[in-house]
Amino acid sequence: MAKLKNLLFILLAVSLLSGSAVITGCTSYAGEEELKQLNDLRAAVEVLQTTVNTKESEKAKLQKEISDKDAKIKQLQKDTDAAKKCVSEMK
Repeated sequence: MAKLKNLLFILLAVSLLSGSAVITGCTSYAGEEELKQLNDLRAAVEVLQTTVNTKESEKAKLQKEISDKDAKIKQLQKDTDAAKKCVSEMK
């Protein structure tokens, strides 16, 4: 009885696996619709990559502006400190 159940289980498993392979279709090539979807996805990736590159360029430009302004602020702070020192020495 146990052997019969095991045999039945094995046959059922094999038939399910082979049936699912037949249902899903075992083709070695992509269909026309799949190729169109792939091309659409490639185009979308290209657009997104261009956007990423543009944003990275803008980010680099903004970071340079920030560092330039920080340097200018530091220089102005030095000038202010020097001016305060001169004023205090004159008193």
